Amino acid sequence: MSRISGLALGLIDDAAMFPPGDAPLGDAVAAYYARRDTEQATAVGPLLVPASAVEDLRSHADPAHMLEVALIGDTGIEGLAAARDAVQNDSWISLHQVELRVPPTESPADAVRALLDQLSFTVPAYIELPLDDGLGKPLAVLAEDGVERAKFRTGPFVVPTPEALGAGIRAAVASGVRFKLTGGLHHALPTHDDETNQQHHGFLNALAATSLAIAGADESAVADVLRDTTPDAVLSALSTSDAAEVRHFFCSFGSCSINDPFNELVRLGLVDAQ
Repeated sequence: MSRISGLALGLIDDAAMFPPGDAPLGDAVAAYYARRDTEQATAVGPLLVPASAVEDLRSHADPAHMLEVALIGDTGIEGLAAARDAVQNDSWISLHQVELRVPPTESPADAVRALLDQLSFTVPAYIELPLDDGLGKPLAVLAEDGVERAKFRTGPFVVPTPEALGAGIRAAVASGVRFKLTGGLHHALPTHDDETNQQHHGFLNALAATSLAIAGADESAVADVLRDTTPDAVLSALSTSDAAEVRHFFCSFGSCSINDPFNELVRLGLVDAQ
């Protein structure tokens, strides 16, 4: 596999159950299993499942096949821990990561610190942080922790500007904090979505922005690559850093549609479909 195509390994978290896809749990699990022996399997990571749906998940899981999941903390930290314990009772369900959102507060850094004090997980936790001017302080808390990661929301209904997303990516890289993105990233390059009337970000652009941030590019250059719609220019920006280093920071993005982003990875030559 080429250096560029290595960028695609496990890049897409399966968010089929979440808006705007909203697939029923049974359908999402069936699609996950159907994908396991196809070329898509190398590019897709865990199935994202609300912690509140764990018991339903267990009823759909097939003991003959491994199901890799990420639990989304819609039940609070205690409910998430209970969901974790329930999943671990089934050896055919593998917990890959957990994801939580920091509650609105005047001090996100204190909220992140309090949340980390309550975590007792052996898998990575992604903490969703707002992309605003105060991002540096909660990132510093995550950097001090050294284990947990950041999560930035990129849509689908509220889309950050290229400047805001670029600043978040640069801040995470500068802090040494790994991150994932979620929402609205259905296409490799920026695309206007008629349903939401939003210009959604491209996941290829986000990879390129991470590469430029690693190389020390300034805020303007990172924002510019996030709005660029030229495949060759965006791919060229990826050459400033090693693929493994880019993916060290940019761990994955959640998408409710696997086919769209995967097909674009194939078209761009980032995945060798058989």
